[in-house]
Amino acid sequence: MYSSIWINSAQPDAADIFSRNLRYLLNRVNPRGKPLAFACIGSANVPGDSFGPLMGTILTRHGLPNVYGTMEWPLNALTLPHNMPLLKTVEKDCCLIAIDAAIGNPAQSGHLTLCRGCIRPGSALNRKLPPIGALHITGVFNSLDNVAALTLLPTFCHPLTYAILSLQNEAAISHRPALF
Repeated sequence: MYSSIWINSAQPDAADIFSRNLRYLLNRVNPRGKPLAFACIGSANVPGDSFGPLMGTILTRHGLPNVYGTMEWPLNALTLPHNMPLLKTVEKDCCLIAIDAAIGNPAQSGHLTLCRGCIRPGSALNRKLPPIGALHITGVFNSLDNVAALTLLPTFCHPLTYAILSLQNEAAISHRPALF
């Protein structure tokens, strides 16, 4: 058993690798096929930290339900504690996937991680926020507040969007119950 899967988002086949690994983890954490929900965590005002809200906005624009946290209504250090009762209720009926930014060293920067279990948002900044999610996805940045973080956002968003929309399309094509 592994604790996390690291994928270099700059690889040409990053979207396919991410998609396969997301499917693999979902089969383990969501064997009953409960609908998926997304907690997209971060601040819309900090370039790197906006990864979660940006993904929430993208997923919402593609019509996915059960998406919490967008650029307009972010789940951040101020709003997350107030939204936890709602998210805990959602977790009873859905498989909640948390999406957030993470701070790493220069060698880790540019990687996406897939991890089984909850994420502890804000832990890199010693924030005491509640853990969340059956699995979590992070985009790893060297720094969250510099311009270089802006260049990583598209390389993170493409594989993740591809993987999630592939799951949605597979459910529709195979006439299985929708995961969304």
